[in-house]
Amino acid sequence: MKNSAHPCSQCTECSPKIDLNLVTCPQCHAAQGLEALAGVNPCVHIKNQKLAIWFSFIFGGFGLHKFYLGQYLKGSLYLMFSWTLVPMIVSWVDAFRTMKMSPFNFEQRYSRKVTRHYI
Repeated sequence: MKNSAHPCSQCTECSPKIDLNLVTCPQCHAAQGLEALAGVNPCVHIKNQKLAIWFSFIFGGFGLHKFYLGQYLKGSLYLMFSWTLVPMIVSWVDAFRTMKMSPFNFEQRYSRKVTRHYI
């Protein structure tokens, strides 16, 4: 009788033994378990369009919406020049542009695939 601390299974794509608790295979990065059955890619970070619009209206002068959308350089510029109130006006324009954008276009533009590095 074998007593193993971590139960193992096989990857559905490349077939090496992997830990059952892993969401993706460390070798081929294929989704495992319920994520694979649901068709959800755990490496893609989906952004919320309505939240981005609210961040743009309320905290846009500080560039919070740009940080949320993964545009760190633009967010830093908004933050650096927040004392001029120009970023606040530009963020309102950003909010209206985001409101006019279709959900599909928003997802295509701002949802990013995250690469995971395993040690």
